[in-house]
Order: sequence, then C-alpha cells, then structure tokens
Amino acid sequence: MRQFLLPALTLAAAFPTTAEAQENSPETAEQSESPAAGGVPKDPETSEDTEDADADAKVDRLTLTLGATLVTSYISRGLVFAAEASVQPSARLSVAVPELDTGPVSDVSFHVGTWNNIKIEPTPGGVDPDDFNRFYEDDVYAGIAFQLGEDWSVSATYYRYGSISGAFASYNDFELIVTYDDTKLWGDNPPLKNFKLSPSLRSVQEGSRPNRRDALYLQPSITPSFDVDLGTRSVHVAVPLMLGLSDHYYDGREGGTYTFGYFRTGVQFSGKPAPDTLPGLTLSAGADLWIPNTKVASGIDGHHFVGSLGLSWTH
Repeated sequence: MRQFLLPALTLAAAFPTTAEAQENSPETAEQSESPAAGGVPKDPETSEDTEDADADAKVDRLTLTLGATLVTSYISRGLVFAAEASVQPSARLSVAVPELDTGPVSDVSFHVGTWNNIKIEPTPGGVDPDDFNRFYEDDVYAGIAFQLGEDWSVSATYYRYGSISGAFASYNDFELIVTYDDTKLWGDNPPLKNFKLSPSLRSVQEGSRPNRRDALYLQPSITPSFDVDLGTRSVHVAVPLMLGLSDHYYDGREGGTYTFGYFRTGVQFSGKPAPDTLPGLTLSAGADLWIPNTKVASGIDGHHFVGSLGLSWTH
C-alpha cells in the first residue's frame, strides 16, 4: 500500500529523495594485506594507519537517511488513500556488509526503516481533531540490497503496514525490485548529460491481507533521467513511465477485478542546494500524473495530478 510519492512543481536546485531513495553504496577503505596473508607492513606507522583505515571503514558501514515529503494527496499503486494534503516523514538505516560480497554479488547491505503518512488538512466535521485520525499510515520495513554483476541492482524488502488511527487493518508485503543500469549502452556520447532509462521491475506479494485474497502486484517501469547544469549547481531530472498490474488487487466499480490498474508519468527534479557546506542535504520537487483504468474503483475520475516537495538528510 505504500509508494513513495516524489513529484511537484518548482525548484532551483533539487535532489534524489528517500524514496526511493534506497541505494546506498558503502564507502570502502583500501587495506594492506595482513602478515598472515603474505603482506608485511613497512613500518609501525603504516600498520597504525591501516588500523585507522579499518576503523573508518567500520564507521562508513552505516548510512542514516531522514526525510519528509509534502504531497497534495496520497496515491499508491493507482488507488487514492488520502485525498487530503499529507506529510510523509521517513527514516532509513543501511548497514553495508562487504564480507558477503562474492563472485558477481557486491555492495551487499541490510536496511531497516519506517515510513508514515500524516494528513495535514482540516479534519472532517464531527471528527475530533485531537485524536490520531490524521495518522493514516505507519509502516516499518527491513530488507537486503546488493549489486549483481556491473549493471543490475536487486532489493528485497519485508513491509509491515499499520495505522494507529485504525484507518485499515495491519498486513504484510514482500517486495522485490530489480533494476538495470543502462548507462554503458549510450557510450561516450549520450543524448543528454548522464542520460539513462533505468528499466525496472517491482513485484509485491501481499501477506495476511484482511477480508480479501492476497494479491500479487507488478510494476514495470522505465525512468528516463539526465542532469542539467544551472551555474555551479546540477539538477537531476527524471520522467517516470510506469504501469500498475495485478492478479486481483484492482476491484472493479461494478464488481470483479482487473489486471491493468493505472499508467503513471510526470517529472521529478532533485539536487543538492549546498554541496560544500551541507553535503548530506537533498531537496526535491515534482508532479505526477495518474491515469487509472476507469473501470477500477480507484477513487480517481479520469486523471489526477499530485504535487510534492521533499527534503532528506543523509549521513
């Protein structure tokens, strides 16, 4: 039920956000061979430097990302879950485990996090504004991510969806995302700076969904993206193109279920406003256009725009 919405309307220097955000490559420190492996330190000073490098590498294993995104409405997988404007705070901790790198598998990391949707518009009449009704969704998740070969990235994550306001009963999701990095296919003369398509397939299997069969959701996508230089700053521009498909996730307005749920596109801007003084800060803005299957009970009539503004801090 969760999809991080990253889109909106304006920005001068923006950035990639959490959502996605979710691909943290661990920094590595070059290390000398140990005497047991045949390497002999040149002198005690070199040995001490190596120990310091080892300590730094251990520190660099951890990556913490905190973020918040303001959206004009909350739509996920083509269904409207909150028509009101909402803020979506999140936190993610990734731990690099280079010891698990082997053969074609590299950049192995584990991650845990939380994601929330909090309505910020006035509550409907008759509803106590002081209770927890604004807290529509409160999720926790854990998973693993790694690089496969030079061009493929894989992420597998377990989600526990909940709502402290009781908006829906808790259930589980098991998500697998496979993405191909097509950068090398464009050679030395890409049509735009750092241009790539990033074809990806996201699959989500529901578990223990109350009051209905667990559904399998598929989201094939490509996201053409490139960088634009604005003075001394660089802005990343992405145009998502994706479909929502499922065996029985999409209920029909007049009964039954449908395989095709929606088509989504839009434009997203991202960048670092102060890379020298605040290298961990990223800003984002964009707009999404959702075009649903009109036979599906999606809560969308014809089409729907969602705007967003976001920020994140990575350390």
